[in-house]
Amino acid sequence: MAKCYVCGKTTKIGRSVTFSGERNPRRFKANLQKVKVVLSDGTIKRVYVCTKCLKAGKVTKAVKVS
Repeated sequence: MAKCYVCGKTTKIGRSVTFSGERNPRRFKANLQKVKVVLSDGTIKRVYVCTKCLKAGKVTKAVKVS
């Protein structure tokens, strides 16, 4: 199962409730993106990061060199 590299966010389990009150199991999946990240020691690694951490600037994306 994929997991956010920064905050550890994963899939949560809950229930969907219909209009009549029936409860059915469902999954709440985190919005994870596969991103190339520069780690603290300077190496580049491809990891899963949730969009909340990306927007907050908690990771530095690797710059593409051509």
